[in-house]
Order: sequence, then C-alpha cells, then structure tokens
Amino acid sequence: MERIRVMVVDDHPVVRQGLRSLLSNYPDLILVGEAEGSPSALDLAERVAPDVILLDIRMPGMSGVETARLLCRQCPRAKILMLTSFDDQEYVAGALQAGAHGYILKSASDEMLVSAVRAVYRGERVLSPTVMDRVVHEFTEYSRERAQRQTGLSDDERRILHLLAAGASNPKIAAEMYLSETTVKRKLQDIFEKLDVTTRAQAAAEAVRRGLV
Repeated sequence: MERIRVMVVDDHPVVRQGLRSLLSNYPDLILVGEAEGSPSALDLAERVAPDVILLDIRMPGMSGVETARLLCRQCPRAKILMLTSFDDQEYVAGALQAGAHGYILKSASDEMLVSAVRAVYRGERVLSPTVMDRVVHEFTEYSRERAQRQTGLSDDERRILHLLAAGASNPKIAAEMYLSETTVKRKLQDIFEKLDVTTRAQAAAEAVRRGLV
C-alpha cells in the first residue's frame, strides 16, 4: 500500500505529539519528520521528502506564510496543508497565495484532518467550513464591487437599482431617497443605458445576474 509521507511543523510539542498519535492510527499515513520552526523545517523537508507538510501559521521567527512560500520553492512536489487555530482572512489569503493547498483549523475533527491530508495529497484544495464561508463571502463582495465599477453606476444609482429590484415603484423610490419622481425617472434611464436594458424587469434581472443586488 502506498503510504502518504507526512511532515509536521509546529512550535508546540503537545500539538506535535497529538498529530504523531493521530497519524499512527492510519496505515496509509506515515510521519516522516517533525520540526518546531522554519529553519529546521526547511532542512528537514529536503532530507525526508514529504508528500504533505502540516504547517502552523504562527510560529516564533519566520511566519508560517513565509515558510510555506520557501517550502514550495524548495520542495515543489510537497503539498502544504496549513493547520492553525486562526481563521483570519489575511492569514488565509496569505497562505493560499504562498502556495498552500489547504487551510484547516485545529478544531477540526480527526476524520476531517485525515481526509484533508489525503485530499491535498491527491492535488485537491481543502478549506475548513468556516474558512470556506469567509472565502466565499470575500469573493462575493469582491465580485459585486468589481461589477459595480464596471457598470459605472453612482451610489444613488446603485441604491435606486436595489429598490427597483425589490419591487419599489417610482413614487416609493422617490420617497425613500428624497428625490422628485422626475429625477428618479431620469436616473432610471441612466441606469438602463449603463446596463444596456430597456425595462425595469430587465434591469432587475441584469442586476441580479451581475451580482449588483
């Protein structure tokens, strides 16, 4: 049976001991080395040629993100799986940009962690559920902001579009925004031109399609 060679990098001995014990329960996984920080991790990885590296993100000295970047250059065949207690968006983005294949929280179950190790070994990307929620939220917000920039809609126009998509009539929009109905009609025409539509229903549908509302 092909065994997945796993290396652990964490500055806490208790964490390393726990992972050592966990991995010993699975015959397809083998622990080939442990390191407590970046310098020893870089040296060890070159010697033991791991398939998967479990890497903490906050360690004394060099951060896990920078360590991941160096390990990716030094051992391009190894898959890096961040294993940390922190789900801060900056850490997640930094780790993935550095080349990590996955980001798992230490609160994950043993089964989830082992599944993640096997998944990254196969070349898959893995994120803890809470981390995935954050990533999806950030992507959605980014997509919406990008779509808004591309359409060239002003703040007032975006708000009118939100109200229109919610079913508000021109008088309702005017009252909500303290505008005259004439101004609302003019702004709606500008919105239609920017979205390349001719009706309210088309504008609402296009707003949803582009993620504007």
